[in-house]
Amino acid sequence: MSDYRSKATPASRGVTLNTLKDELYSLNMRLLLAMQHHNEEAQKNIQAQMKVVQAEIDQMCLGGYRR
Repeated sequence: MSDYRSKATPASRGVTLNTLKDELYSLNMRLLLAMQHHNEEAQKNIQAQMKVVQAEIDQMCLGGYRR
């Protein structure tokens, strides 16, 4: 599966909370689709990506994010 962020944010712009929330939303939609198609491998992959994005969101919200 492709990396959503690499397409959505140019390297010069940086990562924002809104970008991460959009990415999490997109991953959630992809997860629902994988569930509908009973694709367990895709579900595991997407869930792992969601954990990474959620960890980044948590880090930003806690003030631990550095540019």
